[in-house]
Amino acid sequence: MTKRAPKPLPPPTDDERRQAGEAARAMRAAIADPNLVGAKSVAHIDFARPRRGEWWETWANLPGLVRVNGPRGHYWHTLLPGWTYARSEIRSEMIPDLEALAEHGVRPTEATSGRAA
Repeated sequence: MTKRAPKPLPPPTDDERRQAGEAARAMRAAIADPNLVGAKSVAHIDFARPRRGEWWETWANLPGLVRVNGPRGHYWHTLLPGWTYARSEIRSEMIPDLEALAEHGVRPTEATSGRAA
C-alpha cells in the first residue's frame, strides 16, 4: 500500500485567527510574568493501542496550550494541529506560528528546527 499525502487543513476561520492572536499575546505575557498563567489542570490519558498513557497539563489563562508528560515532555496547541514544540521552541517557533496564523491566515508547513513535526 502506498502512503497518501496528508489531507490539507481547511483555511483558518476568522474566529481561529482571532483566537491565535489572543493565544500569542497571552503566551508572551505569561513568559514575561509567570504569575499570569492561571490555574493548572492535569489529566491522565490512557491509550488502548499501544498500551501507554500521557499526562496532559493545561493552564486557565493560556487557552489551547497543552504540555504533554511534564517539563521534559513537549507542547502542542489546538490551533496548530499536527505540530509539537520543545520548551525551547515556544518563544522562537510556536508564538511566531500563532502570530502568522492570526495576521496572515498561514499555518506552518515545514519544521524550522530540523526535527520532524
